[in-house]
Amino acid sequence: MNTKQEKFRIGFIGAGIFAEANLYPSLAMHFFDDVERVAICDLNEERAKRIAGKYGWGKTYTDFKQMIKNESLEAVIVCVGVRNSVEISTQVLEMGLPVFLEKPSSIEAGGTVKISELAKKKNLIVQVGHQKRHGSAYRRAMKIINDKEKFGNVIQIESKQHGFPVFPTFYTCMLEWQCHNLDILRAFAGDIVEIEAKSFKTSEKTGALTAMVRFESGALGIIGWGTFGGPGQFTERIEILGDMGRGVIINNGREVIFYDDEVGEVWTSSWDPVSKNQSHVINGYVGELLHFIECVKTGQQPKPSIHDEVKTMFNLIEIAKKADIPIEWSYISSAP
Repeated sequence: MNTKQEKFRIGFIGAGIFAEANLYPSLAMHFFDDVERVAICDLNEERAKRIAGKYGWGKTYTDFKQMIKNESLEAVIVCVGVRNSVEISTQVLEMGLPVFLEKPSSIEAGGTVKISELAKKKNLIVQVGHQKRHGSAYRRAMKIINDKEKFGNVIQIESKQHGFPVFPTFYTCMLEWQCHNLDILRAFAGDIVEIEAKSFKTSEKTGALTAMVRFESGALGIIGWGTFGGPGQFTERIEILGDMGRGVIINNGREVIFYDDEVGEVWTSSWDPVSKNQSHVINGYVGELLHFIECVKTGQQPKPSIHDEVKTMFNLIEIAKKADIPIEWSYISSAP
């Protein structure tokens, strides 16, 4: 374990479009001044070298096992796309290092279970990259909801997250995109114990879906997903009601409305050019990576852990089955 004077040594597997757009620039911010960006591994050596130069990483590799053997790392970020996530993350765990794993963790629930079981066996943490839990708006909403004396207990949640028909199958949209919505609902209200769902399919790969869920606490939730509506400024809305007459609305991860029977208060992200207002902070990428590093240092389980993700995956699959959505995933590039 590193001392206060030593920097936390981290490696990165994957240098694709998503990683370059979100994770690498986050790690280059001043929040990570006590982190040494040791090495990047990617099969595309030219791309790895370009990103290393751009974001201040030390070395590049095309063999992640060699990187781990050579570099005395304390943790590894794995962002390689869902087809390779299980194979690579389990090999990193076998080599004795904790993992930050970008979602989705697996195409099938069995792959997520495999990672979870190995993490338990090796006594290592695996955090899954659901950045919404660490986004500015969602954290503010969570603070309000956790004040039980004022908010009470969550009794009802209404949530929707639009999709877009670029996804090759309806389930691909759910697994790659709407899994975020399901994870944040579980963060707000806890484990889901009952699910009912219906769908309206406009083609083999497009349509709409509505699900009703019951949480372990007894609270109820209504979920609206689909493949239309687009990823723009109106894509997501969550409203959470407590049993003391108060509620919270989160609009598209940018606005939080707190209300009771007398007043409504609105928080929104500021345009002031300071660090906390940078998009990678607001969206949660900086927060999730800081959380991962802190959990590695302290040994506490991260949020969400791979064990949380097992539950999310089974919930997602059950929603699809109840809505008669085929469990069929197909590759989609992050490229525009």
